[in-house]
Amino acid sequence: MPLCRRQTIAALSCAALLLQAAAVRAAAPKDLRDYAVYDFYVKGFRAGMLVFAGVQAGDYYAVNGRFSSAGLMSLFRNVTYSATVRGTIAGGTYRPETYVLTTDAGKDHRVQTITYTNGVPAMPVEAPPHQRPPEALNPATQGGTLDTLTALYATLREMPQSKACNGSLTLFDGTRRAKLTLWPGDGATGTLACAGEYRRVAGYDAKDMEHPVFPFRMTYAPTSNGQVQVTEIDMQSIYGPAKLKRR
Repeated sequence: MPLCRRQTIAALSCAALLLQAAAVRAAAPKDLRDYAVYDFYVKGFRAGMLVFAGVQAGDYYAVNGRFSSAGLMSLFRNVTYSATVRGTIAGGTYRPETYVLTTDAGKDHRVQTITYTNGVPAMPVEAPPHQRPPEALNPATQGGTLDTLTALYATLREMPQSKACNGSLTLFDGTRRAKLTLWPGDGATGTLACAGEYRRVAGYDAKDMEHPVFPFRMTYAPTSNGQVQVTEIDMQSIYGPAKLKRR
């Protein structure tokens, strides 16, 4: 599942993240808060770290996230992707309103902002401006899609067991469209697991579409409040077998 490629997301410290996320609406005792740190491994070697924090207050949600290279990967290339998103939730359906992605890869520093109107993304605004690739999709045709960070939050947040391992999400990163699908999988005795796939759909160049499907397996564990959360994701990435493991 190449959520960590050119579009991975991330955050600041736990306290700062939650304070910024909660700015969407005044905090209340029933607000739902999530905070998680995952280590990213490729072929058994630690290559990065993913952090996200989110808050849901009534019909509103906000998330901050950060993915940064670490371990062996940082020896070859230091990359950080940071993102924020806020939006609404109606009937269990997420609808982003503003998504901001900051990429910092040495001399390559850019900020991309996508705003949504009634679920339809506008043309991304980039600073500094970048030329769109010829295969890029028209955002006006991508109504109902989710940004990468919202999709990550919807998948990795704490949830009732009944809501795990089912459904699909359609993503649009401002250029490309992809689909994330989950279905029940086999886990060890007493363990909840899901099978799934990340599928590139459109907006990719011919080379990327040579390998359009990335299968993965998610393992859950119960939380102290009767929910479940993702503790591990085993996946196929563009670099080979990979894993996200929750600390």
